[in-house]
Amino acid sequence: MCGICGQFGPAKYIDVPRLKQMTRAMKHRGPDQEAYYVSPTLAFGFRRLAIVDIKGGQQPLSNEDKRIRIIFNGEIYNYKELREHLISHGHSLQQAGDGEVLAHLYEEYGLDFPSKLRGTFAIALWDERLRRLLLVRDRLGVKPLYVRYNSESLAFASELGALLIGAEKPAINFQALDQYLSYRYVPAPNTIFRGIYKVPPGTTLLVTFKKGELQVRTKTFWLVPSVKKEISLKEASELVHTTLKEALQIRWPDEVPAAYYFSGGLDSSGLIAMHQSLYHERARTYAIGFERPHHTRDFRYYSELDQARNAARVLQTQHCERVVPFAEVQQRLGRILTAMDEPIADPTAIPLYFLSEFASSRGEKVVFSGEGADELFGGYSTYLEPSNFRRYHQLPGWTRNILEHTFPQKTERFSLSLSERYFGVGGLMRFSQKQSLYSGKMLSALAEEKSYFPTQHLLEDEILSEEERMLQFDMCSWLPENTLMKSDKMTMQHGLEIRLPYLDHELVELGMSFPLPYKVTPKESKVVLRRALAGFLPEEVVTLPKNGFPVPLTAWLMDELKPEVKNVLLDPGARLREFLLPQQIEKMLQADSSHSSRLIWALYVLEVYLTFWQQAQINVCTRPSAEKNRIPKLGGGSI
Repeated sequence: MCGICGQFGPAKYIDVPRLKQMTRAMKHRGPDQEAYYVSPTLAFGFRRLAIVDIKGGQQPLSNEDKRIRIIFNGEIYNYKELREHLISHGHSLQQAGDGEVLAHLYEEYGLDFPSKLRGTFAIALWDERLRRLLLVRDRLGVKPLYVRYNSESLAFASELGALLIGAEKPAINFQALDQYLSYRYVPAPNTIFRGIYKVPPGTTLLVTFKKGELQVRTKTFWLVPSVKKEISLKEASELVHTTLKEALQIRWPDEVPAAYYFSGGLDSSGLIAMHQSLYHERARTYAIGFERPHHTRDFRYYSELDQARNAARVLQTQHCERVVPFAEVQQRLGRILTAMDEPIADPTAIPLYFLSEFASSRGEKVVFSGEGADELFGGYSTYLEPSNFRRYHQLPGWTRNILEHTFPQKTERFSLSLSERYFGVGGLMRFSQKQSLYSGKMLSALAEEKSYFPTQHLLEDEILSEEERMLQFDMCSWLPENTLMKSDKMTMQHGLEIRLPYLDHELVELGMSFPLPYKVTPKESKVVLRRALAGFLPEEVVTLPKNGFPVPLTAWLMDELKPEVKNVLLDPGARLREFLLPQQIEKMLQADSSHSSRLIWALYVLEVYLTFWQQAQINVCTRPSAEKNRIPKLGGGSI
């Protein structure tokens, strides 16, 4: 994995000193190499983490006649087959790695080249003859890619923070802030800042100049499939087994050490059991836990080490674990939240940060994780909600009336449509709940901008069941913009590459084609996956309940973290006072529930993030200002 960045526009916008600052700000993403390509209208910056073709594989890359220039972040797992295919079609390739394949694949297939790739990638490709820049993000959004542009120039980077270096500080995007308080992340293409966007998963941006003005068009080369097919559960489980095994094999590195993040649950245990059957070696596993919190809330969430240790013993792995004291959490918390690079209120970033640091300190370069299995195979308990709703509406009318009168807040959700009540696994607040929190300035801005939730339409497709719509939503939005952003930023902060076999796009296409009962029923989750792994794993592992990264968040917010959070959120100079009513924040701080804890955490994360970038020493660029020109919306047209 790597860090990439670049600038595109007339010569007055090509600022090499700033480009170097942007590149060096991402040194943690690529400690092994720094390189540049600069021309009068285009500049690339690159940081490399050497995983494939360690001695070669340097970037930026080009084809034979230097007409095509490329930098990319990620791995192409089918590059060997692609290389052979290209050579058979007359291409001359000089390197043994995966990068050079991209230039020649583009020569062969043009704008369709991303559809030939099996891997995770963020690509910048310059075609000198056609004078166009392509920016590509992989199908599932495993690798991030940000752009900042106006009518005259564009900059891009693997990290949002790199785009803030040497440039004027952007304004807050009120629409994105509204989205954040519903989802606990900002969905693509928005970011929290105006004029800075995320390239959506499975998308190519085509950037050109037409009549002296920058043009940005979008091409979607992949969508999460929703069409179901008829197949027996036995055949489905066999296909999952075969495809997952292949996904693991093609991801296993040849040149550097690799290990597994391990909770002891079904997803990671299945990968490890497959690994050991393939390679006949004891896998290395890593697990993390925290000190038992002082407060009685969340006791069962502070550590998964017992489960991981027991499963490691059964699977006979080389197991490493660490208990993180709260004092260390408190000391590093600000660093963790700003390293996230975006406001994402997912507290599991904390254990993931420490776990990545732990694995890196022991010499690992690549780590494997079970991320994506829950979204693909129905592992979250929230997917049981629609069946509970159906049972509620089958109750006699008089019973429902009593319940609604006795528990008005709890039963309110039963009257809402799916798109009104569901904002993903980590959803926070509906618009009606947020109105009382917003300042007049925020409400006016939203009325003017027309608040928009770009993925809610996925919940309105009546061809699918409510459960299937929720799975579709989480795969398209929650997974790339919360889970995968968090995984990328926390691992790359420590120079680690994360590989995710469950998110091989061929496995995703397969899994998304299965009927709902093969994923989740009122009594069982991940139905087809449990059967696919049954031959590898002992019964006690196959039947384990879901257990994600442990974080005693509610306990911390009620005790150890309470003074810090209160001071930050109630500070008279807090940035959030511009958008939210202080008295409403104070009410939240006085509440005593896990839901209020999640809201408080979301506000704290946002305040820490905004304060950091407000106070950061960002030198104002001496080049012509991007912000003074018209800022077009991302995707001004499609290809």
